[in-house]
Amino acid sequence: MRLIASILVLTLIAIGAGAVAGLHLIATAERVAADAKKSAAPPPIASSYAGSARLRKLSPIVTNLAAPANNWARIEASMVTDSMSDEDAGILAAHISEDIVTYLRSTTVAQFEGSRGLQHLRDDLTERANIRSAGKVRELIIETLVIQ
Repeated sequence: MRLIASILVLTLIAIGAGAVAGLHLIATAERVAADAKKSAAPPPIASSYAGSARLRKLSPIVTNLAAPANNWARIEASMVTDSMSDEDAGILAAHISEDIVTYLRSTTVAQFEGSRGLQHLRDDLTERANIRSAGKVRELIIETLVIQ
């Protein structure tokens, strides 16, 4: 009889402890859900292009590479510029496209291999565009690059 009574007491204690733990978990989940609803709006993302920055698309460029001579490259890019008139931007885009053709004609396919090669290409073209524009081009964005 004592054994049954002690098992019954232990069972009641386990049920009580389980109920208290369950109520605590439910209250915590409700509190977390309420906090999530309050902070549902994501914080604004700080942009490095605030102000007068404009994205201007360059016309696609197709040219052959230095080695091997039968390889061709097609590149589509855009430039992020400060505010300038559309006429000035068009002239600047033509000059930058000219510089890109000149640069690509002096490179080989091996220079573009891997992510590092693409990053070096992007950095070199951005630097050339920045020099050509006297600092008006903030960045040159390579949208597509196809090498055949």
